[in-house]
Amino acid sequence: MSDDDDGVLPLPSLMEAWRPPTGGKRSLRGATLRIGSGGKGRGNAAPALSAAEARAKLERIVRKAPEVMVKISGKQRGARHLAEHFGYISRHGKLEIRSSEGEIITDEKRLKAIAADWDMLDQAMNAYGKDRPTSMSMVLSMPGGTTDAATIHDAVQAFARVEFEGQFSYMVALHTDTAHPHVHLTVATQGQDGTRFNPRKADLHHWRESFAHELRQRGIAAEATPRRARGHVQKRVRSPAHHLEARTAGQGRELDLNRLIEERAQAFARSQNPERRLEDVLALGRQKQIRGAYADAAAALAATGKDEDRALAEDIAGFVADMPAAVSRRLERAREIMIADRVTGAVGSPARDAGVDGPQDRNASQRKREPGDRER
Repeated sequence: MSDDDDGVLPLPSLMEAWRPPTGGKRSLRGATLRIGSGGKGRGNAAPALSAAEARAKLERIVRKAPEVMVKISGKQRGARHLAEHFGYISRHGKLEIRSSEGEIITDEKRLKAIAADWDMLDQAMNAYGKDRPTSMSMVLSMPGGTTDAATIHDAVQAFARVEFEGQFSYMVALHTDTAHPHVHLTVATQGQDGTRFNPRKADLHHWRESFAHELRQRGIAAEATPRRARGHVQKRVRSPAHHLEARTAGQGRELDLNRLIEERAQAFARSQNPERRLEDVLALGRQKQIRGAYADAAAALAATGKDEDRALAEDIAGFVADMPAAVSRRLERAREIMIADRVTGAVGSPARDAGVDGPQDRNASQRKREPGDRER
C-alpha cells in the first residue's frame, strides 16, 4: 500500500498521542530514534514517521502487539561489586557472557579481569574523586510466550551494537531459567571517548523504540508505545518502592503501598470538599485528547470505503472502548468507596462534584464507539 493510500490518517494528532513523556534531554547518541520526544517547536516539525510507517504502528498498537521492556536494574560500584554482578549474570560461569568486543566468556577469572579494567578506566578519568558507579545494568525482555530466547538475544546484541559500540564497553547475558527469557546488558559508565553513561527518561524510551525495531527486523511484531498512548494513566509502582516495602516488612515501619492508597481514597471519598489534584485533571485531559486522535483516525479510515480500512477502523474503535478509565489508583478506590456508601446509605457521595464518575458514567465512557464517533 502506497503512502498516498495511507495519507488519510491524522498524523499530527497521532504523533502527539504517541509522543513519549518528557523527562530531560537525551544524553546519548542514537541512530535509530523514530519518534521525536517533543520539546519547543514540535508543533511545526515534520512528522517523524511516514504515512505508511504511522499506519503500521497504528495497526500494531490497536491490535495489541507485545510491548518490549527495557529497565535499569542496578548500578555497580568498584571492581569487586562489578565482578560479583558478572558472577550473577553468568550464573558463576555456567552461562556465556558476550562482550562488546565479541568475546564469549565463561571463565570467572576473565570476568574479574574485565571488571578490574572497567574500574581502572573509571578511576583514571575520575579527576574529582566523586563516588560514582563503574557500570549500569539493564534488563531487556518481551512478555512471556511471545518470542523465543534466541531471537531476543540476537535483537539485544544488535541493539547494543547500534547504541553503544565504539563508545561504551558492554556485556550481554541471556537468562532462560525464569518464567520468560530475558537479557542482562551491563554497560561501563566511563566511555572510551571520555563521555559518561548517564541515561535519562528520554533515553529509556529511545532504547525501547530501538529494541522493538530490532525485534521487528527479525519478524516479531513488537511495539514500544508510552503507557498513556494505550490509555493508561495509573503509574506503575516502581521496583525501588517494592524493594523498600520488602526490606521494612516486620520492622514496625512498613511502607504498605496499598494502605497508603486506601487512606488517601477514604479521605477523598468522605470529604465534603474533596481535593481535585492537578495531575488527575491533566491525566483526564490527556486521555481525552488521545481518544480523540484515535477516533479521528478511525473516522478517516472508515470513510475510504476500503474493506481493509474499515477493518482497521473497527479495531481502533474496539481499542478505544477497552481503554481503562482515566483515574488514578486513589480515585479508582475512592469511587468504589462512594458506590458502597450509596448502597449502605452511610454518607452522601460527592463523586460528581469531585469529578469521579459513577458506574453509569464509566459504562458510558467504555461503550464501543462506531468508527466515526468522537468523544466529547
